[in-house]
Amino acid sequence: MTYLRNHRVLSSTDLDEVRESIINLTAPHDFDVKGKPAQLNVCVAAAKCGDLCLMHVAFGDVEIRVKSPEENADGLILYLVTSGSGVVRHAGRETEFSMGRGFIRDLVAPVNASQEGFGAFALPLSKRKLKAHARSLIGDAVDLMGLTFEPEIDFTAPGGRIIRNTIHYIAEALDAPLLELDNPILTAQMEDMLLTQCLTLLPNSYKDVLNGRSVATVVPYHVKRAREYIHAHADKKLGLADIAAAAGCGFRGVQRGFMDAYGASPMAYLRIVRLKRIRALLLSGQGGGVISDIAKKWGFTHMGRFAQAYYQEFGELPSETVRAST
Repeated sequence: MTYLRNHRVLSSTDLDEVRESIINLTAPHDFDVKGKPAQLNVCVAAAKCGDLCLMHVAFGDVEIRVKSPEENADGLILYLVTSGSGVVRHAGRETEFSMGRGFIRDLVAPVNASQEGFGAFALPLSKRKLKAHARSLIGDAVDLMGLTFEPEIDFTAPGGRIIRNTIHYIAEALDAPLLELDNPILTAQMEDMLLTQCLTLLPNSYKDVLNGRSVATVVPYHVKRAREYIHAHADKKLGLADIAAAAGCGFRGVQRGFMDAYGASPMAYLRIVRLKRIRALLLSGQGGGVISDIAKKWGFTHMGRFAQAYYQEFGELPSETVRAST
């Protein structure tokens, strides 16, 4: 079956051309053909769905080895396999994939894969955008920290089947009725549906909160001490040594404890706490100065990096927060 046939951007047997096309759409990939290279027949299609880009890639009846380096901390790629099978090694785990089992790649880590007769939908996602969408669903009151996904996806399970059916439905709609009907409202609704389903149906660190369930994770006492210390002293100069001393354990213990409990290192957690304090001041209008002065009081001395971190956390620039509060 041909997917997104009216949105094809590449049909080629040239690996170099394929590499260039994939780089422009997702991330750098290095392909190595095993077996009979003459059977390589790559088709790449890509269609916009709001701010998302739904892709379909097929390589033909050939075995391909794929390597992709660490790319960026914000990116994810969801793969829904439509033909073939293979094995992917990613983030210290080996996962088999097939038409019933897909995977989600975190671009913060490199990936190696071996695949045969491979075809799949690929949906690039942004953690920043997913986090902003999560806040739109449940508000700012919930303490959302680092967003992580389980790499393996069971598309035969109830939640997986819903996402699989949604992606197929959207692909068919983009390829036919929406091809000539330029309706940004409908495509924005489809984008919202995809983001909501990824957050509420796929195994991830936000799923329980978004589905209204209490998180039963038991936080070790030394991590609680460190967390309380960070909240009480976030306006002061803090280093990892200070946090570890407050926790009563070594650097590795507090690092591992925070990653397990909050999906973020102690220093990343501290940065998020400070960003939230700054945002609260900007929203209330009680900061008592310009944005740069407020940021410096909370330890951000480089305004460019501060603005970038603020945008990644809240989906808007500090100046936009100020305008929204007036």
